[in-house]
Amino acid sequence: METIRFTERRKTTKLPAILVMLFLIIGGCFVAYAIKFEDNPRMLGLSGEILTTETNGLEEVNQTDAEKLEQAMNLNYEIRDISSVDKSTSTFVSDIHLPILYVDGKELADLNAKIQGEYTQRFESLKSQMSQAESNYSFNVTYTYYDNIVGVRKVVSLVVKQQIIDTDSQKITSERINTYNVDLAAKTILTQSDVLVDMLGKDYKNILKNQVKSYVVSQGLINEEDYNYEITELENFYIQDSKFHIVFNTDSDNIVNSNVGVLDIQIEGE
Repeated sequence: METIRFTERRKTTKLPAILVMLFLIIGGCFVAYAIKFEDNPRMLGLSGEILTTETNGLEEVNQTDAEKLEQAMNLNYEIRDISSVDKSTSTFVSDIHLPILYVDGKELADLNAKIQGEYTQRFESLKSQMSQAESNYSFNVTYTYYDNIVGVRKVVSLVVKQQIIDTDSQKITSERINTYNVDLAAKTILTQSDVLVDMLGKDYKNILKNQVKSYVVSQGLINEEDYNYEITELENFYIQDSKFHIVFNTDSDNIVNSNVGVLDIQIEGE
């Protein structure tokens, strides 16, 4: 009698286990490779530059700010006086004093030339207009300056005052203030927005608008319902003792009646 034999095929789990293990090993290698060649974390500094750090990004930004601040505080500057007198027209003479700015011994030639050019041209233009004046007038220009640390910048504010004086009566007939706020490290002129975010925060436009309105109304210079001036950020400004001052030349800014003269308003933080 023939014996029938059965061979049983049992299912095994060895092959799937091996495949899973190979998948994990290969996948791990890819992850390790990607991590090795991944760019370091990147963060933006205050001025928009990209800072790369292998440790804590915020820590690196703070160190960079500290370095910028230390550099700013160590900057040396000098203000020299340049003066000129013009008596070629008897009815309209000039006595002009302007600042010449040097940083670390080097003259900021472009800025100095800009300031001198503005007042030279202004006097020459007025001289031709005043040649037939019935009284005698003097075109006087003087200046002051202040330095402050704003954020990580060292800022020098040059405040140049122009007056036209009736020399017969010794009365001021016209007055104007122009300002130049210089970042000493960058050797550039700053705008309002360059400094106000650091000084007053991101809501600085509303702070300016509200405080200027409050000032002119409280001083009785304009009725509240008649006030419609909008801050343009083109107004003159300067910084003194860490306080922001906004300046209005009423013959050009038209914030109030032109007979008021120059408005110099100190803005408080909120």
